[in-house]
Formats: sequence, C-alpha cells, structure tokens
Amino acid sequence: MCGIAGWFGDGSGTLDAETVLPAMARSLAHRGPDGSAWWHEGQAHLAHTRLAVIDLEGGRQPLFSHDRRFAIVFNGEIYNYRALREKLRQRGSRFLTASDTEVVIEWYRVHGTQGFRHLRGMYAFALWDSQERCGVLVRDPVGIKPLFISTQSDGTLMFGSEAKAIVAATGQSSLDAQALHLLMNFRYLPGQHTLFRGIEQLVPGQILTWKSGRLRKENIGPPDERNLELAPLLEQSVERHLVSDVEVGAYLSGGVDSALLCALAATRADRPLRSFTLPIGDDPAEADNAARTARELGIENLRGDASAPRPDELMHLVQHLEVPKANAWQSFRLATFARRSVKVTLSGLGADELFYGYNAHAIFFGLQKLLGGSARIPANIAGRLISATARGSTVPWSEAERAGLMLQTGGNWSRAYGLLRNLWDAPSLRQWIYGPRMLDQQLPDAFDTLNGLWPERAEPLEAFAEFEWQNKMVNDLLWHEDRASMAVGLEVRVPYLDLDL
Repeated sequence: MCGIAGWFGDGSGTLDAETVLPAMARSLAHRGPDGSAWWHEGQAHLAHTRLAVIDLEGGRQPLFSHDRRFAIVFNGEIYNYRALREKLRQRGSRFLTASDTEVVIEWYRVHGTQGFRHLRGMYAFALWDSQERCGVLVRDPVGIKPLFISTQSDGTLMFGSEAKAIVAATGQSSLDAQALHLLMNFRYLPGQHTLFRGIEQLVPGQILTWKSGRLRKENIGPPDERNLELAPLLEQSVERHLVSDVEVGAYLSGGVDSALLCALAATRADRPLRSFTLPIGDDPAEADNAARTARELGIENLRGDASAPRPDELMHLVQHLEVPKANAWQSFRLATFARRSVKVTLSGLGADELFYGYNAHAIFFGLQKLLGGSARIPANIAGRLISATARGSTVPWSEAERAGLMLQTGGNWSRAYGLLRNLWDAPSLRQWIYGPRMLDQQLPDAFDTLNGLWPERAEPLEAFAEFEWQNKMVNDLLWHEDRASMAVGLEVRVPYLDLDL
C-alpha cells in the first residue's frame, strides 16, 4: 500500500521535476511512511511513497524491469502474484526482486494491457514504457484503490493517489460548486466527480494510455468464468488476502460478516490472529458481541476507545478525505487503533452490498412488489395522502413525506431509490439550505444525475445493488476506508470485494 503521483508529458516547461515531484511525494507521505523516491526521464515523471508489506527490502519504487525498459509506481497488492510469477518464469522471464510489483511489469510485457484481467487484488498504478514512449494508468475493476487525474491544456496527464498531489504540483485549486451540490444530496460524490474543478477519478477497471499527448481508453476484461460455489470462493479470497511479509490483523464487529472472515483467517494465518474492535455500532452490545465471537474463535480481541472527536481531529480527517463525510470518523478511529499493533488488517466491508444485507434492500424489494402489481393505483392514492399530511408538519422533507412520494413513483425506480436514500433536491429546499453563493450557480438536478447513472436492468432491486456497487461502494465506503486507513499508514484489505467472489 502506497502513494503514487506524477505526470506524462512535458508540462509546457511549467513543471520542474526536481521541485514538483518531491512536493507531490510530500503531499502523500502519510500513505507511505517507510520511504519515498521519484524519477524522471523525458516525458515520464514518477513519484512514490511506500508502506512496505511485500518484499520489504527489494520492493522499493519507482521499480524498473531488468532491462530498464519499464518503470512503474504501484499502490496496492496483487494477491495472486506468486502464481503469475511462476507462469512467467516458465516462459523465461527474469526477476530482480521478490515484489508483486515486478510481476505486474513482466505480465504486461508478455500479455499487454488485456493481461491485467488476470490480476487479483486492489491496485492503482502508473507504468512507463520507454521503448513505445507511452504511459499507462490502471485502476482495479472494483475501485478499491483511488487514482485521480487531470489533463492539462498542453496534453500533459497528471495523476495521484489523492487529489492533493495534483494540487501540490499545480499550486491551483478551485471548488466545483456542482460537485458540492451533488455531495449535499448523495453525501458522497457519484460518478467520477471530485470537489476540485479540473480533477476527476479514473473509472474503476479503466486503462488509460498516454502517448504524445493523446489518450486511449480501454477496460480491463472480465475474469474467466468459474463454476465454483460460494464457500470455496470465500475461502480462496481470504487465503489470497493473507499474503504478506508482515502480520495481518482483522477488524471484528458484532456481526456475521467480519466474524466469518476471522473464522477463516484464524485457521489459515501463519501466526495467531489479532482482531480490533470499537464500542460503536447500531447495536449497543457491538463490542461485547465481538469479544464473545473472539472467544469462540480462540483469537485475541483488542478494544479501542470511541470517544467523540475534537474539532482539530475533524479538520485533520477532512484534509485526508478531501471531501466532508459524516460516516468516516469511526473508520479513522478504528484504523488509528489497529495501526498501533499491525500494518495490515482485513475488513468485512462489502458483505452487505454483496448479499443485500441492509434494511434499504428489504424496503426497496417490498416497494418493487407493491408497485409491480395491482396495488400500484391504491399505493399512489395512499402516497398522496401521506405526503400531504406530512407536508403540514414542522419538519421539512421528513421520512413520512418521502415514504408518501415513494408510493407515487409508479415504477420510476431511480427516483424511488433517490427518495429512499434521502436525495432532497427541490427549489424550495435549495432556498432553505443554500446561501447566495450556491444559489447563483447553475446546479444540476440531483435526481437527473441519479437517473443518468441508473443501470438499465429489468429487475429494480438488481439495479439498486449495481448502482450502489458502482457509486456508493466506490465513492463512499471505499473512499473513506482508504483515506482513513492511509492517513495513519495502515493497509486495509477487503476479501468480500475479491473479483472472483
């Protein structure tokens, strides 16, 4: 786990590599407390900060191929790198290190960009091919690891693990008011938005190739089809996520998802598993339940402190997040606590999305059955009565009002979803919430934005899950998990988001 930054291009002479690359690296120092380095040659400019987890001595970056044709800066982990390495050895490939990063270089040499579909892990990386004079940016298909980009007027392509690395290079940043409006509705940034005008995210699973100022986009292909059942896939995923040259711990809540991961990891780890818990959660007995689970599994459970944040701590967190997020504090506190003991930990993030485990799934499924049958007209009438009654209360946009509006959607599933997830965009509410600066802006309609991103699926609940997988998962849950953990130099691994699983 690391931080990467740099650019492909000349930078119109405004970017002095000897000054700017160190500045970009410093902006990401928290992501890589074990060292930093940078390199530039011609149109390639690469910077890296390292959290050493695999090949502690030989994995320093930027890393070069044995013939110096390729250079790479890499963030993440490739869990199946040993199997890929053996296949490459059988073909005659040479290696100078035991690093998973060098495997990525050689795999690209042999298979090209479409070979990336065989990588299993979480990653974002920048690779330079000195023979073809082209740069390649890649982000894993699930979007576990972030990668931000900005295309300059002269064709220079800038990139960084966090937007602040690009800001450090250009010295310029301005607020995107349209993105801020979407944030106020979704409570995260859907699609590829950031709060910085001119900076966006690389799409999960996208390969962006730069050559002479021109860009070519392609997507990582789907994995090979497999006929495995759930249990073997989950066991395989946990085994993969334990690959490390340092100790791997685990987050443990009072729920089934993290308990299952700990049960599988405890029997497969090469040392006793340590788990980490905060006394926070929907269940008041969350921490006690986690402790009981740990006793049942015969693993150590460490309980941290869940005290309320101080204002300076919130400012520090927002600086790392680069976007205000109401639900990130718990992740930050848990990561800070775990980092005192380990460098790497497993998380149960993604299980509720994978198995439809939220109350919102059940509500939406019930609405789907209600509006999909003969009850649609009575539901519409009932919805009008509920909404009219609720609007007479002193609380604007109450749950009752939204429930009534959901019953009136009549199969407009993106709007029903938006109401369920508390999108509020309406002229009256804008006047109530915003001041002159925002009201003077040309702001998008949040429901139109949602509709434009809504998957074209016949089954509404599947569309719900797919939308959240592509947007809420990437830009809410994974976003704050990455930033909260990397703020303290901790690598968090998410076995439920394994590509095969």
